[in-house]
Amino acid sequence: MKALAIVLGIIFVIAAICTATGVLHFSHALGFDGKPHTKHTILYAIIAVLCFLWARMSTENAPAR
Repeated sequence: MKALAIVLGIIFVIAAICTATGVLHFSHALGFDGKPHTKHTILYAIIAVLCFLWARMSTENAPAR
């Protein structure tokens, strides 16, 4: 699950960058219509931070004591 959280975090960081700059042009509902969308950028950034927190708090690779 830790790897999934990291991959999702990276995907949402890329989505935040794309919505902030307006680079992609394929879906208005996701904020990818070629115009900058502040609300979508903030949402994607918050979800990315939550994914990285999930990866940090994951106990999958905890050392045995």
